[in-house]
Amino acid sequence: MKYKAETWDKMQDIMSRYNDHMTHGYLEFDSHIDADILKDAMRIAVDKFPILKCTYYSGIFRAQWKSLKKYNFDDYYQFAQTTENLMDYSERFLVGKIDEKHQAQFKFMHVRNNGADAICLLINHQCMDGADLKVFYNCIAALYNDILNGGNGDLRIKNGTRSEMQLYNDFSQTELEELDKLISYSKKQKSKLCFPFAKAKKSSLYAKIHKLRLSQEKFAQMKANGKKFGVSINDIILGAFYRAALKMIAPKPDQTLGIPNMVNMRRYIKSGDSAGFCNLTSMIVLNLGNTLGDDIFETIARCKMGMDKLKNNYPGFHGWALLRRVFKYAPHGLAKFLIGTFFKNPLVGLSNIGLIDHEGLTFGNAKLASPTYMTGSIKIPPYMQLALTTLYNEITFTVANYGNSQDHEMLKLFLDILDAELTMFINADITPDFTQSVFSKIN
Repeated sequence: MKYKAETWDKMQDIMSRYNDHMTHGYLEFDSHIDADILKDAMRIAVDKFPILKCTYYSGIFRAQWKSLKKYNFDDYYQFAQTTENLMDYSERFLVGKIDEKHQAQFKFMHVRNNGADAICLLINHQCMDGADLKVFYNCIAALYNDILNGGNGDLRIKNGTRSEMQLYNDFSQTELEELDKLISYSKKQKSKLCFPFAKAKKSSLYAKIHKLRLSQEKFAQMKANGKKFGVSINDIILGAFYRAALKMIAPKPDQTLGIPNMVNMRRYIKSGDSAGFCNLTSMIVLNLGNTLGDDIFETIARCKMGMDKLKNNYPGFHGWALLRRVFKYAPHGLAKFLIGTFFKNPLVGLSNIGLIDHEGLTFGNAKLASPTYMTGSIKIPPYMQLALTTLYNEITFTVANYGNSQDHEMLKLFLDILDAELTMFINADITPDFTQSVFSKIN
């Protein structure tokens, strides 16, 4: 069988020069999961999304998915037992790669130690983004529970269109014409600033997923202070990210930092979900210029004001019209060359993958434990991205990067600075008068 490669399948292929273009999920549980039933559930889930059993073909005239001639689920599934810390053991699996041109598009590991289990899933980002990775995990859980309760796993999993065109179904003709004019980002939003990675040989680079956890208590206080200050959680995190990043980067006077924020484009679909598993993530780029403000509060206020303006103009759609035209009218090989040459991948980024559904991810009596997280692709220097997921009112920040030992120490330091900036906001005594004075100062 052959399946159409959609626009964002092709874009993720192009982005493989900047990152491993994989999605990574780590689910830890408070007790054991039946290994045989979990294996059956995963096998059925893959069968219901056949692109996972394909190889990716990128030719001169077209790109497409082709079913593997020889496919054995056991080649992509493993069960392991360890006395090590589950997360540490699992990370060695999660930083692995998939050869999308010769292998299936997933790798799955069920790992166990004395008191708990973890499920690790590696999927080619060309197949789905972080939003659908969460949905796919929920499907595995639903299949597991159905089989556990005597069913045969005959559950419906979404298998509709994967095309980005589903986003345009609910726009008026006037709105569609406006969207067609959003060719690209303005030069003001772009930036060549990057983190100070060492100029190391490729052979010295290794992958690591750095983590920072924000406790329930801190998260609750951050939400409370955000409400008093009139800003969102994303505004707060973006402000802290800006300040921490610029303490690492030290720009020249004429340089500014634009930070892309990932946008789940399913917001434009009435149901809130895509018809099939796919990539529907884009970005909006905020550039605060050379003026962050005197402290974390002014920076967050500036982030809120800047993001509010960007949200008023079809956030996420900028540049899509041009991409669609290039892929539509140019042979695939030429389109890939043109976009790969002229598309400037952001050097720094922020991705809020969002809430992990603990209720939908219960496997029998096994419930999620707080070390659970999901993260996006592992970046290749000089690229980096801060990602975050939320579970049980705790936030897990991740920075997944290749680098040498010096690079990884630098990224650890960045997360320490980010934590300090967030803590400064969390511990503040915010009053209405204080809020008014900050926003009055920057207006």
